[in-house]
Amino acid sequence: MKDTRMFIAFWVINSALFYFSPYVLTGMVVTGNARLAPFLASIISGFLLSCADSLVMPVFEGLKIKLKDEWQWMLAFLLTNILGVWVIARYADLTGVGVSTGWTAILLGLSINIAQWIAWKVMADKTKKTR
Repeated sequence: MKDTRMFIAFWVINSALFYFSPYVLTGMVVTGNARLAPFLASIISGFLLSCADSLVMPVFEGLKIKLKDEWQWMLAFLLTNILGVWVIARYADLTGVGVSTGWTAILLGLSINIAQWIAWKVMADKTKKTR
């Protein structure tokens, strides 16, 4: 991610979805543990997932893989988000976020991906209008 505003937008989106997901997916997602308050766990986990998302484009460029269409990029980000949520949940003692099953990680990764896509479209439209 070359744009700092996009990174911050993804961080806020990821953190918000991590924070509110236990209220929507009751019993499937847990935020917070004995070491971390739910808010802090959400901020840390959102940051870690944003860092993983920021590496998607440079890794593809480094591997010389060309993705031309928007849906191809969204699939790459979807895979990154699902794997990122799963890895963050596997280290729940450190991150403070846990999921009950792999399907929950898929569902949370999908909802994060949709929210990121909306932010991506809104930010791209604002960038075009200011130029």
